[in-house]
Amino acid sequence: MTTEPEHTDPVPDLIIPLSAADARALGDDVGQMAMRLGAVLHGLAQLRAGGASTEDLATTVLMSDGLMNRLEGIRDAAVRQHAARGGSYGELATSMSVTRATAQSRRDTLLKKQPTEMERWATDGD
Repeated sequence: MTTEPEHTDPVPDLIIPLSAADARALGDDVGQMAMRLGAVLHGLAQLRAGGASTEDLATTVLMSDGLMNRLEGIRDAAVRQHAARGGSYGELATSMSVTRATAQSRRDTLLKKQPTEMERWATDGD
């Protein structure tokens, strides 16, 4: 058994600044999102270092999919609420780094559909 630290070079801690109000609003989801992000970052490190096992890679895929699904739900909920509050296509285009026409098409397509499970999760926390 070794008492040497795992890393000899200084490694900065990952800090995600959240206000106390944000943390309360997120509840248990903040831990779940942090866990998924940590797992995805670990998977990225394994991909860059090479030699990840198939089990490691499968875990990276699983955590990446879970994180992407949640991020898509957050994005879609934000787009839907942006539209409901009178946000312009130009503002949306800037935030998406796309043309105004593309932003309009994406928003209009989204608004024609019912919110997904992940979009409801983003707004309700359920």
